[in-house]
Amino acid sequence: MKSLQELLLALIIVAFATTTHLIQAQPDPKEFINLDCGLHPAASPYTEPLTTLTYTSDANFTQGGKSGRVQKVWEEAYKPYTVLRYFPDGIRNCYDLQVTSGKKYLIKALFLYGNYDGLNSGPIFDMYLGPNIWTTVDLKISILSRKEEIIHIAKSSSLQICLVKTGKTTPIISALELRPLRDDTYITTNGSLKLVKRYYASDLFGPSIRYPSDIYDREWKPVSLSFGFNFVNTSLNVNSSSPYELPQEVISKAVINKNVTETLSFDWYVNNREDQAFIYLHFAEIQTLRENDTREFDIIWKENDRNITNAAYRPPKLQLETLYNTSPMKCRFMQCTVELVKTKSSTLPPMVNAIETYQIIEFPDAETNPEDVAAVQNIRATYELSKIDWQGDPCVPRLFKWEGINCSYTNASIPPRIISLDLSSSGLHGAITPSIQNLTQLQELDLSNNNLSGGVPEFLANMESLLIINLGWNSLTGSIPQALRDREKKGLKLVVQGNPNLCLSDSCKNKKILVPVLASVVSVTAVIALLALIIILRKRKHLSKAATRELPRKSSIFAKKKKFTYSEVVELTENFKRVLGEGGFGVVYHGSLSDTEPVAVKVLSESSVQGYKEFKAEVELLLRVHHINLVSLVGYCDEGGHLALIYEYMANGDLKQHLSGESSGPTLKWASRLKIAIEAAQGLEYLHVGCEPPMVHRDVKSTNILLDDRFEAKLADFGLSRSFAVGAETQVATVVAGTPGYLDPEYYLTNWLNEKSDVYSFGIVLLEIITNRAVIELTREKAHIAEWVKILISRGDIEKIVDPNLAGDYDSNTVWRILELAMSCVSHSSSDRPTMSKVVNILKECLISEKSRTGQIHQDDGDSKNSDLTINFGTEVTPIAR
Repeated sequence: MKSLQELLLALIIVAFATTTHLIQAQPDPKEFINLDCGLHPAASPYTEPLTTLTYTSDANFTQGGKSGRVQKVWEEAYKPYTVLRYFPDGIRNCYDLQVTSGKKYLIKALFLYGNYDGLNSGPIFDMYLGPNIWTTVDLKISILSRKEEIIHIAKSSSLQICLVKTGKTTPIISALELRPLRDDTYITTNGSLKLVKRYYASDLFGPSIRYPSDIYDREWKPVSLSFGFNFVNTSLNVNSSSPYELPQEVISKAVINKNVTETLSFDWYVNNREDQAFIYLHFAEIQTLRENDTREFDIIWKENDRNITNAAYRPPKLQLETLYNTSPMKCRFMQCTVELVKTKSSTLPPMVNAIETYQIIEFPDAETNPEDVAAVQNIRATYELSKIDWQGDPCVPRLFKWEGINCSYTNASIPPRIISLDLSSSGLHGAITPSIQNLTQLQELDLSNNNLSGGVPEFLANMESLLIINLGWNSLTGSIPQALRDREKKGLKLVVQGNPNLCLSDSCKNKKILVPVLASVVSVTAVIALLALIIILRKRKHLSKAATRELPRKSSIFAKKKKFTYSEVVELTENFKRVLGEGGFGVVYHGSLSDTEPVAVKVLSESSVQGYKEFKAEVELLLRVHHINLVSLVGYCDEGGHLALIYEYMANGDLKQHLSGESSGPTLKWASRLKIAIEAAQGLEYLHVGCEPPMVHRDVKSTNILLDDRFEAKLADFGLSRSFAVGAETQVATVVAGTPGYLDPEYYLTNWLNEKSDVYSFGIVLLEIITNRAVIELTREKAHIAEWVKILISRGDIEKIVDPNLAGDYDSNTVWRILELAMSCVSHSSSDRPTMSKVVNILKECLISEKSRTGQIHQDDGDSKNSDLTINFGTEVTPIAR
């Protein structure tokens, strides 16, 4: 019994307040950052009367946004937050705050909509901490105000807090506050701590307590408890000289049960079953105990499948003591519960003075290499660049990568490096800045079409990674350094044309003669170029008229793949002998390049006008994408009105055939279905984040997931695919296309396309994999598969959801997790859907779990990363006990 108790006690650190504590200096309010967002610089700084803290304008901390003011009805209740900053331009707008690397900070952000725009509709947007998402701010729900708070360790000397537009509404912020904390408080190695609740023992009429009473400016709210509890307090001084240093107004009060035998219980909720939680319990015995009185109780944390107990705890007399769990724990059915249970030897009920609850937020993506960041920020400052998207981290997340910058990515934990910088046509003036040489991994540099002056710097020759330098069409002078000439001989590509005063020869002795000659040559060249442009424009106009009469033909997009003649297509299909399938594009035939190389030949129907656009789109995409989980293009035919695409042959048909029983093979086992889902998801993930520019498939469905002779899945049919610009101000506006049932409802209603539309379609495929039911089935309670599954989830009946052909051969925990994943993918709002990268990670975890269950797991299965997926079933639908 003693060893068990010691084991349980080891799970909880007790922070004793003793004289042996290392004394850390109290925080200096001058180290606080207090930004009143939207405040005019002329009104800054000012002293806020309640806290006595000095607030300043945020104008020097962000480069975008406009100032707004809440309506008068809101002003009196929410002083001093009567102004705000809103960001109508750009996708990502960031605050750049100077901090101490490795220092722990309490970060608070306040949002008060206050109907500043007269629309009576609060915005919804995301907030990022560096390259990682912190939270989604929904002011449609929190119409009054909302505060987000997190405890976070700065990874570098610059902390970037970014507001990201996720729809059509405009992000806003009212205040931003940072407070340094002691290093020996709120310890976690798993991530940052997002505040859920912070309460002290007082009834609902008690005041909120913050600075200066709390030297760290933690805000304490009065606890909300039901009938049956008493509040007690003391006028004596409570020693709070512990790392947590609670205010006297907090630690001198406590809550206890009226009934001595009752349990004191605290509940709070997390977003989904995978979330991990921390609780900090602050104790001090503030009542005078009689000689025979004892206050002793067990502290029980109810985890998913076990209870963790700190047994026989006695609060120290008039001395602050803090207990917390050393490792994060998962909550049972998303409800976290901690109970204080009176022991048999105790004569007094349990008590607690204050509680804090937190949720772990993992920030997996590393920030860009700090030296690269400093270099590119210096370049921005030198040339006074005002690019709207040059905010936040330059490389991550990839969706918001700075325009003109390309980066190398190893994995999420390794800082990306800048390998390409394109500042062409950016209005640069002055000399080429030495800051460029600090981009030590730079491979390509383009400074063309600017007004740069001075000489070509020799430091460019010392940048060993550089492969291409374009300095053309500037006003550079002097000669090219010999070291650069030597690098040219070793393969460096140097472009310097268009600099009339730059000496291009080995010797510049005849420079005075050379310049007029060059000027004359340039003048003649300009005239010739102008005449050529006129001829080309006339020719294009003529061609465009011709294009309205017939389909366009030969294009450079076909240059890299083998071109087949129509007679060759007829021969390899044996005169179109065997039909494999048929769609809107045309008919797909079986073919053979040789006796050992079968192919599939998609032939465009002559009546399909739209088909040529799809034909061209598919070829353009498949020419530049190469992935094991995408069907490969072997060649094409474009001859005399005959259009055909030749693909690798997928011997086992499509996923739909194997789910529905159309194929002659056995029922797909659960592990096989997971493997197919992973491979299809990996193909989509590549389109979304591996392509340049990224692609949206637009027609993800089970019939477009094909299986080869080894049952490896590959995504097919890219005729509707569209590219989307990373970091663009808006999503892609396009005519709605796709397959009913799989079509993203948000895309259908708005015509705004992004990669989350594919995520929705893939979620429908996951539901097919789980249920083996039709996507649209008019005879059931809800025709659409997602709505039908929602009803069954609310009843907790997994047997009616899962394909009966699986005959129970699956782990219900894994099925529930995939079901939760599928439902998050089909959320009505794209902002609530996970990325395909998160989908892939979760599917891999589930496959490993399934293989472990069946004894098939191998060492080469690899480790999958933890995910921080947020599941949103809506208010009325939540998975219950299995």
